[in-house]
Amino acid sequence: MKRSSPSFSIASLHLSRRHFSQMLAATAAFAFSKEMYAQTKRGPTMLLGATDPFCGLDTLRMRYAAGHRPSNDIAGNALAWLLTNNNEFAKKSLAIMQTSSLPAAGSRGWPAYANWALAFDWLYECRAFDQALKDRVAKQLLDGATTMAATPDIKHPEQASFHNYTTRFLGLTTFALCAAAKHRPNDPMVEELRTKVAVAFQNILQVSDIVAPRGSYHESMDYMRIAYVPMALLAELQRTTAGVDPALRFGIYENFADTYLYKLFPDGTPSREGDNEYPILDDRDTTALGYAVHRFKNPYAAWLLRDSGFASPKWMLPVLDFLWNDPDVVPRNPAATAAGEIPLSRYFPGVDQVVFRNGWGANATRIEFDCGPYLAKHQHLDRGHFTIYHRGHLAIDSGADYTESESPHYINYYRRTVAHNTMLVFDPKEHFFWSENLLEAANDGGQRMDSSRFWNTVRSREDWEKTRDLWEVGHLAIVDTGEEASGDAGYHYALGDATRAYSPHKLRSFTRQVLYLPGLDVLLVFDRVISTDPAFRKSWLLHGVDMPWVDGKGSATGNGEETFGNASRFRMQEGDGEILVHTLLPASHLTSRRGGPGLEFWTPGNASGGPWGSGRNWPLEPAEGGPLPIDPEELAMWKKFYGNDIQSIERSNHRNVVPGAWRVEVSPAQPQLEDHFLHLFEIGDRGKTGRFTVELLQSAGIAGAACALAGAAGIAAIFPAQDAPLDYVEVTLPSFPCHTVWIAGLEPNRHYNVELVGSNLATGDATPPGVPVASLQARANKHGITQVKSGASVFPPTSRMSLRAV
Repeated sequence: MKRSSPSFSIASLHLSRRHFSQMLAATAAFAFSKEMYAQTKRGPTMLLGATDPFCGLDTLRMRYAAGHRPSNDIAGNALAWLLTNNNEFAKKSLAIMQTSSLPAAGSRGWPAYANWALAFDWLYECRAFDQALKDRVAKQLLDGATTMAATPDIKHPEQASFHNYTTRFLGLTTFALCAAAKHRPNDPMVEELRTKVAVAFQNILQVSDIVAPRGSYHESMDYMRIAYVPMALLAELQRTTAGVDPALRFGIYENFADTYLYKLFPDGTPSREGDNEYPILDDRDTTALGYAVHRFKNPYAAWLLRDSGFASPKWMLPVLDFLWNDPDVVPRNPAATAAGEIPLSRYFPGVDQVVFRNGWGANATRIEFDCGPYLAKHQHLDRGHFTIYHRGHLAIDSGADYTESESPHYINYYRRTVAHNTMLVFDPKEHFFWSENLLEAANDGGQRMDSSRFWNTVRSREDWEKTRDLWEVGHLAIVDTGEEASGDAGYHYALGDATRAYSPHKLRSFTRQVLYLPGLDVLLVFDRVISTDPAFRKSWLLHGVDMPWVDGKGSATGNGEETFGNASRFRMQEGDGEILVHTLLPASHLTSRRGGPGLEFWTPGNASGGPWGSGRNWPLEPAEGGPLPIDPEELAMWKKFYGNDIQSIERSNHRNVVPGAWRVEVSPAQPQLEDHFLHLFEIGDRGKTGRFTVELLQSAGIAGAACALAGAAGIAAIFPAQDAPLDYVEVTLPSFPCHTVWIAGLEPNRHYNVELVGSNLATGDATPPGVPVASLQARANKHGITQVKSGASVFPPTSRMSLRAV
């Protein structure tokens, strides 16, 4: 069972003839014109040129003279001939053309077409390259281009999507066409395909500006690399042949390096969000990093490529190691940079992902928070999800990718909300289904799943505008950083709204605020959840690898659950890392530990309207593949989805996946419409957490927490617990002194008067209750955030602070 290109369930959205003509005019500069091909006969142009500033032949000859060598394959030997005029190299390439043929055109074979196309272009003026061989190879290349151009992905080029299959198909089509057209510029099929590939690539570029204008990708880093490589090669092909450089106009290109820099864990493996079946760098990542070195001379990409130990030594197109791995770009280790030189947070708009770090070494903490739109098939139903890595996988994206096909585990657990660190709101009547209602799916209490959004992908800017109600299920409303040029660790903050990710029949609002204090290695997560029915169970989820420790004595209740009543803390560990989580809200709650052998992937509801607890475990398929399961429900799902001819389960590729086995659930003890969840995470080395004193802060319209190390002044953080901006805030500070009070939810750019009065003599504060201690002024920034700092002294314990808008 091979994975195939997605079958789209929404009817194709065709542009009008007028819009199509406008697009053609807009992409005229991108078209591969007949005149351009006439010029290319006088010399090679694909990915290089006589005087190209990045890959000029003189530059490449100097590189060759310095001891660097192209790869020993069809393209590498063609390039070696071009640089040395040594016919022995040409003979090697031509021998391959003479004794073999190109594979069938397809997604996995496109690198072979690119290699042959480059060799064809670079050897075109070689006397040994006879007319008959040119005719045969040109025909094979053009046949492959024609086949790919007729696929659904490119058949309607104005709808070509920024999707891993489409970019590969377009890569094959364009490279093959570019080489074949050099030999057959007047072929009618060449004329037709020139316009088609130009329009398709321009549309993909425009969609990339919606999805990833500053890097990252929507479908996971596994599928990102599949798309990034043809995107990079197409950009360089266009730059070297047509003189138009997409990297100057579309932001995804200059952000290749930063995507890898921030999206890799400190151990060098990729972020696990989405369908990431292979979270380890491979030859495609090497190629993408090589493009960042070549085109942008990025020193951090050079470090990742050569010195980090993370990247594979192999390149998807081996000749690019010589062309793109510019030896003049000196690698720079981000861990060796000065404080403040590289930001410790990175926001990726479009996909609406944000990454927080506290450093660049192997022992750094990395946090990712995702709350963006749903854009394509390989995303998960996980708006509001976050992960934490510190010397181990501490808060994880649980489960594992499907084998070579969708599976019961994939459908009912892995891609569903229940497998992620976000919120469940369980309505027993909610209906979940798969692929045009072909399959009933389990009720996990999570985010809505309908086939149109699952199978489809954004096709164009016009498509995006017309169908935004399908895609915009979440967004990051605020991303703010308090990093200072002086190197002050400051803070990193984001507010995500995932309301539209859930059925409106059960949820009115779900917002999540995350605040990371890198200097303390402390994360605060505040959630505000409003359901339509107080009886709908709300469950806050956190997934881990090993069995968590939970404060108190537990009671087993079935389904792998052990309840701990109003537990105030729990701890998760993996590797050499650890998090200690303080549950501050709901004030009255139920903490559950769930998991263990045979119950690692439990979904709370069934597909028949059963209550919470009527669900079951959805086990992983064996990594090596094997016979179909004997479980009748699982077997029926395999047969229903793939037909009765299916005989076995294919192997899995989920190398380096950390599927996890345990989770902690926190639910309110009493049902109500609106609930607040507030958790403070101490992040550290194994056995080193538990050093902070932590207190809840709460008042009208706000909720927050304060923490302090023994003998040191602490920091207080206050979050808004209402929709409207706060024009007045009043709160009692904790029982320990604080040097900073961080406040969100204020009116942007507004000035506030701050009054501090004594509160409690029992704390040792000499100021009587109600007597003013200090009068200060604060100004909220453009995001409505301010930090009130005590200056030379500290804010006294249990003093009363008020802010009033001026």
